[in-house]
Amino acid sequence: MKKTLISLALLSAFSSVATAGSIALHEVATFDSVASAGAANATNRKDASAAITSPAGLAAIEDRSWSIGLQYIDAANEQAGTLMSKNQPSFALVGKGENQALAPSLAYAQRINDEWVVGASLHADGGLGMDYDGGLIGAGLVDAMALEVANLNVSAAYQATPELSLGGAIVAQHLMVSAEAFRAVSGDTVEVAGDTTSTKLSFILSGMYDLSERTYLAANYHHKIDHSGKSMGLDINGQHVADMAINTVWPSRLSFGLHHAVTDAVNLKLATGIEFWSQYDKTSHPNAKDVYHFAAAFDYSHNSWTYQAGARLDSKVLNKEDFTPDFAVGRQWALGLGAEKTLTNGHRVALAYEFRDFGTPDVHYHYDLSALDAGKWDYVGQFNKNRLHILSLTYAY
Repeated sequence: MKKTLISLALLSAFSSVATAGSIALHEVATFDSVASAGAANATNRKDASAAITSPAGLAAIEDRSWSIGLQYIDAANEQAGTLMSKNQPSFALVGKGENQALAPSLAYAQRINDEWVVGASLHADGGLGMDYDGGLIGAGLVDAMALEVANLNVSAAYQATPELSLGGAIVAQHLMVSAEAFRAVSGDTVEVAGDTTSTKLSFILSGMYDLSERTYLAANYHHKIDHSGKSMGLDINGQHVADMAINTVWPSRLSFGLHHAVTDAVNLKLATGIEFWSQYDKTSHPNAKDVYHFAAAFDYSHNSWTYQAGARLDSKVLNKEDFTPDFAVGRQWALGLGAEKTLTNGHRVALAYEFRDFGTPDVHYHYDLSALDAGKWDYVGQFNKNRLHILSLTYAY
């Protein structure tokens, strides 16, 4: 009987796995993206990586271009609090999660004629896996969960007028969801595990307009990608026991950018936009809010070197009362910096770093375990750590 109850508890703990680590990575594995904290994404027309962020920017490529990047992501969070129930002893708990991962990006673009440039790219668009020490809040149950997203873009840009370029992309997004837990119960091991995948199509629309020789504007729309209707099978000790619905909708994003050459050596980049997280998962997070962001960056070139720094601020996706242990994202901010070396053959090698903070919000979770004859519980605590370190190495021409 105890083994059955523990198994049911493990299954119930997985009910929110579809949102675990669900972050949109505005950091593409390129120098401009990471060093600018995402401020340069909207106006990117530097190389083939525009196929990922801003397809209209491909029109600036004279012949052909490659962009190859690898970014190392170090994620960590920690929350501490108290688990309480009426007429029951309280428990002080500490939950820790961490993960280290490599996220590559690859992009290629080729000019077809005077008006058209085509390209293709592969990159990680978001999500993250986490390994937990003590479970999500310190009460055990979940050892690891992940939601990871990879995008394949096929892009094209058209030079409509000398000032205006238009672009777009067909996006094939591959979603991977998994979770696992191991617990010893009465001398036996209870293992709960599940995983599933989903591949869906979407699109990007993009435009850039030159106001002058030194200033241009950009706008990009990434349409939502709906993975709802998919289910993940959950197994206990290798035997299928249940299916859990995956209701993830990767949100639409609308961004605007301005690029201004202050001098021949200094460029200013500004960006703003909205991520429509209200579309995300109406089942597990019906009160998720759209997220607004503002970012700014500048770069300075001297001889064969370019140095860049940037910052970004995002509004909250959830109010305190709507946080869940796997998705407690507060008001985010990020800082980036990096350096790029142009080689004698015109190719570029760069190293960039970004720190991204997801906030340290107070949290209050509610657990109804009446079905397990365990009553109702409340967890009150705070995140002490909730961040990413990102290190990116790129090669482009």
